[in-house]
Amino acid sequence: MNARRLRLALPWILLAACNGDDGTTRGGESATGTASTTTATASTATTSTATGTASTGESESASATSTSAGTTATSDETTRGTSTTAETTTTTDGTTTTDGATSTSTTTDGSTTDDTTTTTGGAICDPMEVPDTLAFTYATKFDTGIPDKVLQASFYNGDADEVMIMSFSGKARRFDLAGNPLSDVFDVPAEALPKLDGATYDPILGRGLLINQACVLTEVEPQTLAVIESKPLGFGMSICAGLALGLDNNLYIASYGTDEMVVLSRDGMTEVRRVNMITKVTLDGFDGIALIAGSENFLVMSTSPKADAAIIDGFGNVLVPKAPLGQMMAPMIGGAPMLPDAVLTICGNGHAWLCEAYDATCFDYAPEDGDKNACPCLIPG
Repeated sequence: MNARRLRLALPWILLAACNGDDGTTRGGESATGTASTTTATASTATTSTATGTASTGESESASATSTSAGTTATSDETTRGTSTTAETTTTTDGTTTTDGATSTSTTTDGSTTDDTTTTTGGAICDPMEVPDTLAFTYATKFDTGIPDKVLQASFYNGDADEVMIMSFSGKARRFDLAGNPLSDVFDVPAEALPKLDGATYDPILGRGLLINQACVLTEVEPQTLAVIESKPLGFGMSICAGLALGLDNNLYIASYGTDEMVVLSRDGMTEVRRVNMITKVTLDGFDGIALIAGSENFLVMSTSPKADAAIIDGFGNVLVPKAPLGQMMAPMIGGAPMLPDAVLTICGNGHAWLCEAYDATCFDYAPEDGDKNACPCLIPG
C-alpha cells in the first residue's frame, strides 16, 4: 500500500463512474459491440509501487472539440458543519493528552512528544492497516427493475449507506447493499441530461456528482437528485464517460473520445494533469473509473473494442495490468457481464459493482482479500 497520512474521518463513500450511450457510435466505435469472450488462464496480478510523482510527459493535447472550454459557473459550495472539539486531559504524572487532535505531551524528564490521533466516534482508523485490493471476485447479481435498460451511472452514498443507479436516458433508483430497491424509479434532473454517463459521491459536501457525455458536471442532493449547481467543464475533453473523486480531492474523468484520464481540481476550474490511457495503460476505449475502497488507486475499464479492466494509481502507473473482464484473471474475476458500465466501489465492505450497459442487471464483486470497512480512512483533502 502506498503510504498515506492520517485523516480526520468524516462520512464517506466511494465513488463510481461509468460509460455508454444509447447505441450511437463513440469516436467511430459502436457501443453495441460484443465484449471479448477470450478465455484467459488464471494468473496472479503483478503489483508495483507507484512513485507518486507526476510525469510531465503525460500531458496530451486533446484532438477532440472542446465543450464550452473555459466556461465557469459560480460555486456556492459550503462544507457541512462539522466541528471537532479537542479535549485535554492532565494525568497524575504531569503528561497531557488531547483526544481527536494533535497534542504535545510533557514527560516527567521535561522532554516533549507529539501524538496524533484520528478518531471517528471513538474508533481509531489507521489507513496503513487497510490493505489495497488488487482483485475482485464475482459474488452475485440482481435485477434493478429500471425500465430504461441502459445503465450508465451510479454512486455509493456513504452517509446513507445506499447506492444510486441511473440510466443513460435519465431514470434512477436507490438500493441497499443487498440490491434491494429503496425507492420507486424516478427521473434524473434535466440539467444532467442528455446522455448521462458517469457519477460519483463527494463525502465532504455530501453531494452526488453526475456527468454527461457533453462533459457537463451537475451536483445534486444524493437521494432526491435535486440540482445544487451545474456547469460545463471543457478542457478539450470529448464524450465524458466516467467520473471519480480521488483522495486528493481532484476529479478524475474518463474522456472516451480522447482516450485520456483527465484530472481536474474539485471545482472543475483547473486542469491538474492528463494521462493517455492507450500509451500509459494500453487500455483502448477508456469507459469507466472508480476509486477503490481503502486505497488511492482506481479501477478502470474499457468497453470497446474489448471489455477489459485494470488497476492504476492517479498518475496512470499500472498496478494490475489490463485483463478481460469477467474471465479468470485479475482484477475482475468471473461474472462475465457482456458490456459492463456504471462501475462503483463501496467503502463499507470493499465490494465493487458493475452494471450491464444494455440490461437492467448489476453484478456484485467481493474483494479478493476479504470484506473491509474503509470509510473512516477515505476522506479527500
